[in-house]
Amino acid sequence: MPSADRPLRPPTTPLTRAGLALLALATSASPVQAATDRLPNFLLVVVDDVGVDQSACYDRPHAERAPQPTLERLCGNGLVFNRAWANPYCSPTRAALLTGRLGVRTGVGEALGRGAPGLSEDETTLPEALAALDLGYTSALFGKWHLSDELDGVDHPNLSGFDHFAGAMGGEVDDFHEWIRVEDGEAEWTTDYATSRTVDDALAWIESQEGPWFAMVSFHAPHTPLHLPPLDLHSYDHLTGDERSLATQPEDYMKAMLEAADTELGRLLASMDPRTRADTVIIYLGDNGTPSDVADGTYPPGHYKGSLYQGGIHVPLVVSSMRHVPRTRRVPHIVHVSDVFATVVELAGGSLDEVMPEGVDSDSVSLLPYLEDPHAPSQRRTVVAERFGPNVRDANTCQAAFDGRYKLIRCVDGGWQYFDLWSDPDEERDLSESTLATGPTRALEALTTALDALPIPPDEALR
Repeated sequence: MPSADRPLRPPTTPLTRAGLALLALATSASPVQAATDRLPNFLLVVVDDVGVDQSACYDRPHAERAPQPTLERLCGNGLVFNRAWANPYCSPTRAALLTGRLGVRTGVGEALGRGAPGLSEDETTLPEALAALDLGYTSALFGKWHLSDELDGVDHPNLSGFDHFAGAMGGEVDDFHEWIRVEDGEAEWTTDYATSRTVDDALAWIESQEGPWFAMVSFHAPHTPLHLPPLDLHSYDHLTGDERSLATQPEDYMKAMLEAADTELGRLLASMDPRTRADTVIIYLGDNGTPSDVADGTYPPGHYKGSLYQGGIHVPLVVSSMRHVPRTRRVPHIVHVSDVFATVVELAGGSLDEVMPEGVDSDSVSLLPYLEDPHAPSQRRTVVAERFGPNVRDANTCQAAFDGRYKLIRCVDGGWQYFDLWSDPDEERDLSESTLATGPTRALEALTTALDALPIPPDEALR
């Protein structure tokens, strides 16, 4: 990124799942407390294929959202970022989260399929960064990985820095009720419901920790295959689970799956020891926009998951903590999912200079100024999203840049679009032709400069 985008500164009584979720909502969060000498824990929660249109705490016309009381509780006790950008597919977002680097640096620019290059083990990941600080952090990932090809081996999460991994390797499970679960390089079939097993595994690991920890809970839900979750996890009682119902009501099945994930997240939070919960910073986000076939028509056609329009890359991002984060505030500034990297490192007391290898560029900008003051000045001039890879057609190999008002989408085939999101939030009026007629604006020149400053994706990512 251009230099201007660099940081400017550095066991409970057994309850039903529904009861645990209600307990999480009913428990009053402590007021913001002064930081203690205890190092914070980090719980990074990722929901799969969920844009702001389907997320609680975000206003989007015509959206009919699933009940998400756990997320609403987090929003009410933390910071909601109104303008967070991800990438249009899951793998590039996950790579950016874990490395603090854009896809043009890591080589991950699409949803990884068989034979596509995954995240290099040479990349410094968040668990490795925390380990480098030598503060006693342990790390684990639960649920979806999707940062390697099957040929890379089932130990790839561990080789990428996680002390423990329990979940599934690919982009989706074949069946939420019967799937291949990998635990630290060992694979076996399980019939445990995937969303619930992810939380079970996370709880067991968290309860065993004696020092500070970093845990990534990466739900497969509500990504396909669409299905009917266990009835005690959602309120969509009219769904039957038969093929006709799935075909005619896909939006409701997606919502039931999202509500189930929210319910299980509530169980996770309610089951944590109160002191552990108080010392934990929770970061909740979506990995890309909502798929068009389950999105209720809240964006124009073609503007959903897989696109560089807002419906493909504008995602929920919420940071909540009883001790470390102000309550019930909204941050209007542009941020990027890669910013999670620097934020976690700085909250742990470190800096990017301490954890990044010499000569390796980072694109991460810490959100810590907003955690200290939600009204702090913007820490970025632009954010960038990307779409490239060996399985992406040239016309779709594109990058987008956004300054908070104006947005540029530029593709390798020479096509480009330019939008003013203040007056046209749905990106229905392309200003490129009128801008050519009148001459480039200062904003367009700045966005072009931001994209020109990025490196070309690695050759192996484009083959």
